[in-house]
Amino acid sequence: MPGYRLGSLTAVSEFKEFPGQPAYCPDARHFIRTVLADHRRVVEDAELVVSELFGNGCRHTRSGEGGTLGVSVSALVTELTVVSVADQGPTAADLAARRRPVPVLKPADSDTLGWRGIHLVSEVADDWGYSPNDDGGLTVWAVFESPHPSMARLTG
Repeated sequence: MPGYRLGSLTAVSEFKEFPGQPAYCPDARHFIRTVLADHRRVVEDAELVVSELFGNGCRHTRSGEGGTLGVSVSALVTELTVVSVADQGPTAADLAARRRPVPVLKPADSDTLGWRGIHLVSEVADDWGYSPNDDGGLTVWAVFESPHPSMARLTG
């Protein structure tokens, strides 16, 4: 992948669209792992977060009803990394009920099955959030701020 290099790291920015079906989650993880091959300090966490966000998009949005999910990853040579998953908006049932679900960090309940994905994202990433898309969907993003040791010397 072409891009700006510092030592062994290359700045990267890639986007890929996948069918909104759980069977394509391994492909999304592989995409993240491939793009971030030089960014070993964040690749596993980024892959885990994309897996969670991809699964949420399949379960909770129109993307999982025959649509698609867009997966994006950008990493600088400082290892500041952003991953995101863009969905196609609320399900037909949510639209009919006039609901607009957004990811929320709910209190953990050990008796509840599921609802731990955003907790995992919150624990693994340095920051996360979401923003609305022009098509009615959401992009859920996560940031990893693991500075490269040589950059820490330059800034510290």
